[in-house]
Amino acid sequence: MDRYGPDAAIVPRYIDPGQNDPPHNHSAQPALLNTSSIPMRHVLDRALSISKSDATALITGDSGTGKGVIARFIHERSTRGPSPFVSVNCAGLPEGVLESELFGHERGAFTGAMRQRIGRFEQAHDGTIFLDEIGAADARVQQRLLRVLQERCFERVGGTHTLTNDARVVAATNVNLQAEVEAGRFREDLYYRLHVVPIEVPALRERREDIPHLLEHFLRRYAAAVDGITEEAIACLIDYPWPGNIRELENTIERMVVLAHSKQLDVGDVPEEIQHWRAGSDVERLSDLGSVTYREAREWFDRQFLHKALKRHRGVVTHVADAIGMSRKNLYCRLTRLGIDPARFRPGRLQTAEYSSETSAAGEAGRSGFKSGQLLA
Repeated sequence: MDRYGPDAAIVPRYIDPGQNDPPHNHSAQPALLNTSSIPMRHVLDRALSISKSDATALITGDSGTGKGVIARFIHERSTRGPSPFVSVNCAGLPEGVLESELFGHERGAFTGAMRQRIGRFEQAHDGTIFLDEIGAADARVQQRLLRVLQERCFERVGGTHTLTNDARVVAATNVNLQAEVEAGRFREDLYYRLHVVPIEVPALRERREDIPHLLEHFLRRYAAAVDGITEEAIACLIDYPWPGNIRELENTIERMVVLAHSKQLDVGDVPEEIQHWRAGSDVERLSDLGSVTYREAREWFDRQFLHKALKRHRGVVTHVADAIGMSRKNLYCRLTRLGIDPARFRPGRLQTAEYSSETSAAGEAGRSGFKSGQLLA
């Protein structure tokens, strides 16, 4: 059986015939989980391990990397899968409102509380509650969350009756909670309660090899009037550092499709700010990344180098390997790691990527119930 869900092609490298599925069906996972990235595969391995227990998980990573998708993945692969998955953005509510949102309130608990209200923890009973941007919770909410994690019970705002609760807690943040603890803005005891099993989701610039299939997924979603995208446009998008991560990539593709001048998206359809970044000097491009790592710099160089070599040798991997002094096996591994398809450089092949939503499992992911922008925390 597919280790991550019923559609094997969604995560092609995660097949374990001996793995028994929990006794319920999983929805198809979105394209975020169709990965060739080693760091992302490690994330999925850890998430799968976590799903087999009820341990609290803390998912960290930049905004827009898909932390919410990982949280839902953990829920769906667990025995709690048939029960509710309830998501709360702790940063999206004014101070004072979050407490009522999470724990509910009794009639007359405060001005305007005309009737009893069930909170999100009650809604998530026996399921999973996903607390996004947990670092934004105020001191009172932090205190109440700590009690829920320790004692599995709480009272509604304005109430005296203690309610027991068995919701699993998965939290996420894009800030350094340890630094927040040191600054006195986040409770240390709550931090360690949440930090039972940490998961760090890599930024999109750290998993560029996944950009082509993410492009394919978003084109299926938005490109009713577009047939494909040229190799040059793909290369331009792969080179960009994507500070807004997958959310920014999705918005960019939607914008390109809306403003497209032809059936094929080309470099001219790529937003000017991305074209300008690519047009700068090598040093300027790297400095634009801010704190670029050695691995990121080397990956950027390798991609440029191999693109030129493949063009020069018309996509013949054996010739490229001989010319650059690398074994075919190692070259294929590197091309896969970078998300480069040598077939696109061969003569007689259109320099476009065409998409058919009827023949790809990734297309099924786009129809799986994950709506545009959903859970890209």
